[in-house]
Amino acid sequence: MTVDITLNEVELLNAYQILGPASQKGLKDYMRYLLYKQYKREVMVAVFNNKLLHNLFHSLLHIVEKDDFDLQQVEKRVKQIKELYYGLFGQVHGRYNEVVNDLDSSEVVREFGRNGFETIEKAILSGNQTIIRFEIIDFFQGYNKLSQKKDVRNIVAV
Repeated sequence: MTVDITLNEVELLNAYQILGPASQKGLKDYMRYLLYKQYKREVMVAVFNNKLLHNLFHSLLHIVEKDDFDLQQVEKRVKQIKELYYGLFGQVHGRYNEVVNDLDSSEVVREFGRNGFETIEKAILSGNQTIIRFEIIDFFQGYNKLSQKKDVRNIVAV
């Protein structure tokens, strides 16, 4: 396996080699801080600024707008949204987890999804269409609120 090292990487390694042990530790800590900060931003963007996920939510809202909606159709759409939501989250988390040891997952994204999907699934099990509709609308409003955060709208280049 050959590794292509760029001129910037060689320069960084040479500078790192010159640093003393305390400075090397400080640089590692600072890089971890920057990577974690970038990770949080990217995971928010990946999940809350995704057009497909947004469209799936809209179609789910249209389904539950009807007075008598099909419960199986709602379950299927919620399952699709959940898989995409956690798939996007896992993709970003996996990429950073390879580089940063003991990476804490983004609690905002993970907890929001866990709580939202859990309450929707409980509502679906109850079979009460009013509660299902309320929980879906509530989850979508929370999703929209998080998608309006400044960090989600701005993608920062590396």
